[in-house]
Amino acid sequence: MAARAPFRYQGRMLNLQTETIAKLRDRLKERGERPSLFATDLSALKQTDVPADVLLRFDAICEAMYLMAKADGKLDAAEADTLRGAIRELSDGNVRSVHIQKMMEGAELRLAKDGLEARIKAVAHQLHGDEGTADAAFALAAAVAFADNEIADEENDMLNSFAEALGIDADKANALLDEFQIGGQAEE
Repeated sequence: MAARAPFRYQGRMLNLQTETIAKLRDRLKERGERPSLFATDLSALKQTDVPADVLLRFDAICEAMYLMAKADGKLDAAEADTLRGAIRELSDGNVRSVHIQKMMEGAELRLAKDGLEARIKAVAHQLHGDEGTADAAFALAAAVAFADNEIADEENDMLNSFAEALGIDADKANALLDEFQIGGQAEE
């Protein structure tokens, strides 16, 4: 069985498999490190072939990951690479660097204006009714938390708050983290 990282939710310890999260993180970081070709004009955001409703879902997922990355007060390169890689992976490369940067800037502005707890609730509200996207956002936020090979207390608290806001209990959180494992089956 893989090593587990500490994560408490509603007083229960979640069994985060560091190997599971590490595989997801490594794949997303690799994809995020490679720059995509992008236009220098930010009006390209309006010119994308990605439908608006899909971009809104990507924006919510991006914000969830961004909030996780900033939970400890800083956005490091590994977290940014993981975030970019996740959006590229989800969109099969159709959401470009310029779009991702714009989503991150929007998330930063909203975080500065509203604060972390309000943004967690707002993102959860935006994902309400789309269980698959909410589940993916939770798992990807966990991957961002583990981007630097450890989960800081602030990241742990943010993941707890996000899971609670999404209505994800400890058992489901563990199942999601196993389900989103890249490159293999969930471990027993």
